[in-house]
Amino acid sequence: MTVSELELRKQIIAGAQLCESRDMLTYTQGNFSARRPGKDQILITPSDIPYPGMQPDDLVVVDLEEGKKIEGKFEPSSETPIHVTAYRRFPNVGACAHVESPYVNALYSLNIEIPNILGNFVYLFAGKGLAVGPSIKSANWDFADRTLDTMGDRFGVVWKNHGMFCVGPDVRTAVKRCLAAEQSARTYWLALNLQRGEPDMIPADVQAEMVKVVAALGWTKAV
Repeated sequence: MTVSELELRKQIIAGAQLCESRDMLTYTQGNFSARRPGKDQILITPSDIPYPGMQPDDLVVVDLEEGKKIEGKFEPSSETPIHVTAYRRFPNVGACAHVESPYVNALYSLNIEIPNILGNFVYLFAGKGLAVGPSIKSANWDFADRTLDTMGDRFGVVWKNHGMFCVGPDVRTAVKRCLAAEQSARTYWLALNLQRGEPDMIPADVQAEMVKVVAALGWTKAV
């Protein structure tokens, strides 16, 4: 099902507002984007504009050749290079979401990766979990290339000491992946803090069956 550009703009803003309501970003942190219907362009959230009052016409249009602004009254997100690069590389990606979620950041700052502790995390990431990107300055083309090299065929990557970047065929899926990763990070953190030993994970054979289910539904097409 296709959506109008106005509806897509509303979805991007709603996704950003949902992430803020779940404490996954603060004020103007993070950035969200989607392919513009029928064009080699993307819609992306503007730089330094708070999400609560954001309106559909506040989003910025940039091209997929050089990431240049085409339309918009504001400047595009400083992280535009990684969004543009993701769309160039992966034809199945229709939306991207970058959040600065505290539990993911806390675990990965200690070099603790999120294991497959919750079903949604297994389903939405096809059992592959999150990649870990290089610890270099973001908001440039080199960062974008190196980070997406690391992400490979996964659906999300952690920017250590910064946040997380997830992709999906649509805005809903990209945002759901961010939410699922943060929920799993929080659950794992809580379990570790009970100090009763290492938590049990979903058994490998069960994970394999879960991945087959979502693959059959087309939820986890390769990026």
